[in-house]
Amino acid sequence: MLFYICILVLISLVVYEIYQYKRPAIRLIHKESEEIIQILQRCPSIFTYFPTPYLNGFLHTVLSTFKHPNEKHSSNKETIENTGMSIDWIDRGHGIDKNKPLLFIMPGLTGTVEDGYINTIVSEAHKQHFHNICVYNYRILQKGGDFTFKPKYYNYGLNMNPFNQDDTYRDYEHFEDDVISNKRIRVDLPADLHHCLSYLKQKYHFNKILAIGCSYGGAQLGNYLGRFHNITLIDAAVLVGAPNQMLINQKYLSYFMDLALTKILKRKLKECNPKVECHLRYPLECQKVINRAYSSTWISEFDANFVIQLYGYKSVKDYYQHFSLANRYPLINIPTLCICSEDDDVCHIKALSENLLQQSSKNLICIAKAGGHIGFLEGWKTESIWFPKPAMEYLRLFAEIHYKHH
Repeated sequence: MLFYICILVLISLVVYEIYQYKRPAIRLIHKESEEIIQILQRCPSIFTYFPTPYLNGFLHTVLSTFKHPNEKHSSNKETIENTGMSIDWIDRGHGIDKNKPLLFIMPGLTGTVEDGYINTIVSEAHKQHFHNICVYNYRILQKGGDFTFKPKYYNYGLNMNPFNQDDTYRDYEHFEDDVISNKRIRVDLPADLHHCLSYLKQKYHFNKILAIGCSYGGAQLGNYLGRFHNITLIDAAVLVGAPNQMLINQKYLSYFMDLALTKILKRKLKECNPKVECHLRYPLECQKVINRAYSSTWISEFDANFVIQLYGYKSVKDYYQHFSLANRYPLINIPTLCICSEDDDVCHIKALSENLLQQSSKNLICIAKAGGHIGFLEGWKTESIWFPKPAMEYLRLFAEIHYKHH
């Protein structure tokens, strides 16, 4: 009897794999428009994805971290005043040309200019003839980041329009009252992003800024595009594996992935906080928060013990609700490509919120049947990572100064 059950299970698995192999690799969601049709015609890589058929989402996620392009990139860091933020300029010996657009790359939560997927994006950007390329280092969990929060740069989001209590940029209701009255600091990453982009625009006078955000970087970018839609400094954007509804993502996160991600975050925090320099990087009152973060087992505990304390949120729930993208999508008014995967173990497909994504005619949603979290390995031998190809093709459309829709 057991033998027959095993045979049935095996047959079912084979049938399922054949079905997965045969069905289209990607599904597109968008409002019909002449602009979208033109974009799809000029982005052929969207339709060429062939995910490695024997990999599941977890393996896509893990194995892609070992992929590095052959091209070697050099970079030099530029700090953004005393904000604790910085950018790494990718240089091929040509310097910065203000007459050409800037490609602004936002890594995931623990990502850096050295990560394989970031280097793959850069290599693809070079193929698409991008000249000015930089990688953003935001304050949280970045090695070398400055957490002393020198005035005027902490509470930056609150101070954007201090005389208007209804200012949509501030979102007061999710933050503790003592943060609002300046008794504690508040970190507002989308507001930080606006400050960084303003600095670059004022200093270099780029004719356009085009951005791609991966995972947590995509969350910041999407939040910025929605919250700051009236003053955004970005002309077109790509979001890859961004968390649409963080409460749902947390609900469907596997125990193993939860443990693994928490361990990565704690290791990254230790890199940011060497004991010898601790008093230089953090306010004294934050040290007990950091110590509690080291004892966390799960993501939600790490967020409760460290992230919301540093950001100034009332609760983990407030943080997840405020930093999720779902309610921001209808407000996005620049061309935005959203790439995600059905088997993403970190940002679950059930959190996608397709109905909200479709409310903006500017959004083009590309859902891959496989790819994991920022993985998207393709070919029988996992020859390459797919997502940078359509992402750079898409942004290249809007890099042309005389593109007729811009």
